[in-house]
Amino acid sequence: MAAVDFDLGFTYVLAGWEGSAHDATVLAHALTRERGLQVPHGKFYLVDAGYGAKPGFLPPFRGVWYHLNEWGNNPVQNDMELFNLRHSSLRAR
Repeated sequence: MAAVDFDLGFTYVLAGWEGSAHDATVLAHALTRERGLQVPHGKFYLVDAGYGAKPGFLPPFRGVWYHLNEWGNNPVQNDMELFNLRHSSLRAR
């Protein structure tokens, strides 16, 4: 697991987990270990849907399209789709 800031500088790295480990499990470990991941006061991390919503972590809405290649020429249908589209474009840089 890795966390980066908006300048793409690494702020935290946790290596050693198998690729099959669930995202939420790895995050829980990162948050509870000594010198673990800290969310700066008043800030949050954009995460994918596998992490779930919790203080300091902002996932996309579940069950709503958000990958850019899924959009094609279709217009955004509602606020949740627009949020997920913007969320995806920020995470995918």
